[in-house]
Formats: sequence, C-alpha cells, structure tokens
Amino acid sequence: MDSIEYDYEPKTNSKYLRMRSKGDSIKIRIVSKAVRWEEEMPVKNETGDTIGTKKKENFAWVVIDRADGEAKAFRAGVSIFLKIKELAQNDDWGDPTGYDITITRTETNPANYYSVVASPNKSKLTKDEIAKAAEIDLNEMFGKKLSTNITTKDVEEVGL
Repeated sequence: MDSIEYDYEPKTNSKYLRMRSKGDSIKIRIVSKAVRWEEEMPVKNETGDTIGTKKKENFAWVVIDRADGEAKAFRAGVSIFLKIKELAQNDDWGDPTGYDITITRTETNPANYYSVVASPNKSKLTKDEIAKAAEIDLNEMFGKKLSTNITTKDVEEVGL
C-alpha cells in the first residue's frame, strides 16, 4: 500500500465520456454508427430492497470530445438516442457525424432529463479525428453486451 499526498490525481479511464451531475454539459462530434445492448437492472422498492429486474436499453458511439479533442466512447440511454435519432432524420440536420452536438444533464423531468442541441456549424471530420476515432474499440469496451458490432471500417466510412 502506498502513502500519498492530497495533490495526487487518481488514474481515470479517459476513453469514456460521462456526465455525472446536474448541469454537466459535453460537446461532442459523433464519429461512428451507434451500437446497442440490453442489461438487466435491479428494481428496488421504497426501502431500497431489490424486488426484481428490468431490461435497460443502452447505446454507445465513438465521439470526439470537443473539450480536449480526444476520441472517446459515449454511452447513453434511450432518451438521448431518440433525440439524436430525431436530428438524424430531420432534413435540416441529417447525419449527426456532420455537426457537433451539445448534451446537457438538466434533470428537469424524466422526459427532459437531458437536452440535446445541434450546432449549426457543420464541418467534415479531420484526418486526425478519424485516426483517433479508429483507435476506440467499442467491442472491447462494452464486450459481449453489444448486439451489433462496429469496426474501424465503419468509423473510416463515416469520416469520408
């Protein structure tokens, strides 16, 4: 066991992008197709006892985190997926790999727990962004949970 000072910075896995608290906001560029999987989640009663399980649908993308320019895995639930899907199917916005998206954890109500806002500044991915994104392996990060696989070829095709 090592003795440490309080200026120590714990090691974190910077390959994952998360929003942990109300008001947290991230600006991303989606760089891959979405992958999806289901997990069994515990259902608890008012006293905190587990009384069963329910399936939870999850989605993940390779993204460029605009805060540091690095490629990361972004995992989200159904509400964020549906908002991104709405943008993707909108004639004015289209494919979400062509513009940045800002996602904010608002917690205003269950239907609007997150806000998803597209940036009007559309641009292509750079070669450097495509190369960084190709290094993120969602299959490795989320393993057997995935119902679909994403490959380096998928990331490269999106970046064209």
